[in-house]
Amino acid sequence: MKVVIIGTGKVGSNISNALSKEGHDVIAIDTNDAVIKRIQDTQDIMCINGNGADINVLQEADAGRADLCIATTPHDELNLLCCLFAKKLGAERAMSRVRNPMYFAQIGILKEDIGLSMVINPELITADEIMRILIFPAAAKLEVFSRGRIELVEHKLSDRFELDGMTLADIYKKHKIKYLICTVERDSKLYIPGGDFILHSGDKVNIAASHRNIEGFFKAIGSTRSKIKTVLIVGGGKVCSYLIKQLLNAHMQVKVIEIDEKKCQNLAMEFPHADIVHADGTDQEVLIEQGLKHADAFISMTGIDEENIIMSLFAVRNSGAKVITKINRESYREIAGQVGLDCLISPKMLTESVVLSYVRSMKNTSGSNIEALYHLVENKAEAIEFRITKAIDGLINIPLKNLNLKKNILICGIIRGRTVIIPNGNDFMTIDDSVIVISKEHHFSDITDILAE
Repeated sequence: MKVVIIGTGKVGSNISNALSKEGHDVIAIDTNDAVIKRIQDTQDIMCINGNGADINVLQEADAGRADLCIATTPHDELNLLCCLFAKKLGAERAMSRVRNPMYFAQIGILKEDIGLSMVINPELITADEIMRILIFPAAAKLEVFSRGRIELVEHKLSDRFELDGMTLADIYKKHKIKYLICTVERDSKLYIPGGDFILHSGDKVNIAASHRNIEGFFKAIGSTRSKIKTVLIVGGGKVCSYLIKQLLNAHMQVKVIEIDEKKCQNLAMEFPHADIVHADGTDQEVLIEQGLKHADAFISMTGIDEENIIMSLFAVRNSGAKVITKINRESYREIAGQVGLDCLISPKMLTESVVLSYVRSMKNTSGSNIEALYHLVENKAEAIEFRITKAIDGLINIPLKNLNLKKNILICGIIRGRTVIIPNGNDFMTIDDSVIVISKEHHFSDITDILAE
């Protein structure tokens, strides 16, 4: 497909790189010479130096014949204007980044009038991800499918994991709980495990099950955590604003430390029931004074990755809190994991997953829709939810054990109406099912892609 991306900052460049790697014809537009040069040096795409709200620039990018235009500049108004002009020129679809809560609250009207196919809000996506983890604090990462009927939870097994050395088949028999371990990461290697796979202490796993059975799994292995009641946040940006609202609605006590006095004033006015503190959260004495040792959760989300990592390490060593760290540079993820930070949130990676899900759905033609797409295990695997919309020869109503599937994939969940199926070889897919597929090496756009040729 032909995709025009306007604005190549952290989010835009990440999207352009991902789409280019999946074989799309990508053209990037930006006004910053240095950014354009960096993109040209690192990505195999065409770049244009110019303003995406300039009709002449859009025509130079051939935006009128684009399958999709994505505007991701830092300015909401400019993004909306770019999308409006691209649609007027004939672009089939347009997607805009909108960050301002005021604009986002009115997005229904804006989508209709401008002709937007989709709106992306990295800050809200990030806040949603953090909130899911706080609701289920035993998880390092949690993704939901089919409106929460199946959850996919990332968890690192403790060094005292009592089932160390047992096969998955034996563990399933012992627990008698309907769940499936979908991926295992060990020594930086990723496995899609079968029943004969042996688990060890320290493995990082992704588990698929209903919420009730996920809770049962954590209870069975002794990894439950107390419910989160108090949250300490450092960094009062837009993510924080979206998150505070969700935390207060969940009746949690919220304290925010922010060094910028103006941001503090704005947050205090918007959220009178939250405790907003004007101070330097990178100062360890400040963290202790503001109750770090008594907090149930600590979230570091300033705009500087290094600060977030250092604060999180201090919180791990000086509290029993659930620690969540926001990072932008993916190169820091492995380092942070090695020093004990296992709950890392990347807005640009979360946004990339949303955009890729939409783009792959546009390519889909054979009777299934992509409902959700998530990156797992530092982007080494994907989890995709497909909706089967019509009969597909060689796929539906056939026991899974009889399907000729590609290697390194796993069907980990089937949702049929209100019924959640954690499948075995005798289960099957049929029309109107939602099917969750874990893939290690493939990038699927359609449910039929899981079949070997």
